[in-house]
Amino acid sequence: MQVEIWTDVNCPFCYLGKKRFNDALAEFDHAEQVQVVHRSFELDPTVPAGTSGDVVQHLAEKYGRTLEQAAEGERRLGDAAQEAGLEYVTDGRDYGNSFDMHRLLHWAKELDRQEAMLDALYLANFAESEPLFGDTERLVRVAVGAGFDETSVREVLSDEHRYADLVRADERQAQEFGVNGVPFYVFDRKYAVSGAQPAELFTQVLNRAWD
Repeated sequence: MQVEIWTDVNCPFCYLGKKRFNDALAEFDHAEQVQVVHRSFELDPTVPAGTSGDVVQHLAEKYGRTLEQAAEGERRLGDAAQEAGLEYVTDGRDYGNSFDMHRLLHWAKELDRQEAMLDALYLANFAESEPLFGDTERLVRVAVGAGFDETSVREVLSDEHRYADLVRADERQAQEFGVNGVPFYVFDRKYAVSGAQPAELFTQVLNRAWD
């Protein structure tokens, strides 16, 4: 069985949803026969590459909230992440264009190490306050820290066309499915789940899709 997950490194619900889904998958009787594929989705593809901005400020402007309201939303997400067993920094994080990260994820998929790359990117974004977006050297350090070859990482990042078509193909497929937010899970192209749902719901859908 294949489970495709549309996601973006900018998305805290994707970070939380990945943990909840993995918790459900760990208890699934047929887990070894489930192939998980992470698909590309950019929450805001209009953000210029090479730039970085404060998350709280960005959320306040995007949703018409005060800075305090946006900060409180981050604190609530931090509480939910902690409850799920995840680290989450609620202050000082940044946001930005994630296209290069999606290209790295497609490269890592070829190496059968997509999970390792995604986990490293999530941790760098949500568990550490050091800026991640708009800084190629930071991105290289994150990938190398996850065990990827530095020269190969730099080669992928230096060629903006490598894996770009695969990222766009994922995004087109998301549009065809009517996806307008992430995380979005598709089970064998038969069942779909939207959002960082509880592990119990993922368990139900895994069993239904398997049956």
